[in-house]
Amino acid sequence: MPFADMNWQPAQDAKAIPSALREMILDQHSLTRRLKQAHNNDFFVRVIAHDWQEPHASEKAFLHCDDQRASVREVLLFGSGQPVVFARSVLPESSLSGENKALLELGDKPLGEYIFSQPGLRRGPIEVADIKASEFNAYLEVEFTTEIAWARRSLFYLREKPIAVCEFFLPEPECAEGLSEIRE
Repeated sequence: MPFADMNWQPAQDAKAIPSALREMILDQHSLTRRLKQAHNNDFFVRVIAHDWQEPHASEKAFLHCDDQRASVREVLLFGSGQPVVFARSVLPESSLSGENKALLELGDKPLGEYIFSQPGLRRGPIEVADIKASEFNAYLEVEFTTEIAWARRSLFYLREKPIAVCEFFLPEPECAEGLSEIRE
């Protein structure tokens, strides 16, 4: 995965976040709720993959976890018919006991909507990085060329068990026609 070893930095140290994205990236609350509001509830999730795999070394380090298996979920979040966020969630096997097993059954329901409705949810600090948006071309009809995608990641503690959520904010492509279609 090309974005496995990104140069993450604490959000408070990131000066280069574009002003149009800064507030959304630094927001500690539910991105799902924010996107639904911004797009007048014209919002949905498309699951790209959700399967068991070994997390990348950088993800294990971020999670402070040695699990060899995790449920990894990759989705596109759509607003107003356009993909606006690519999200990757890493749910270590050791974090999926008890009520947390419900995370395995989300289907096309938003992860954020579920976790932010749970009592006692804690969020760790937000880290940010940028990446070439062309890294996501495999999932989209229209290809990015020189655009940059900004990302944030956080550890969430659901019932005191860590899960990692990484969200990549997709830029407006130079040509937006056909972007809502996903390559088969």
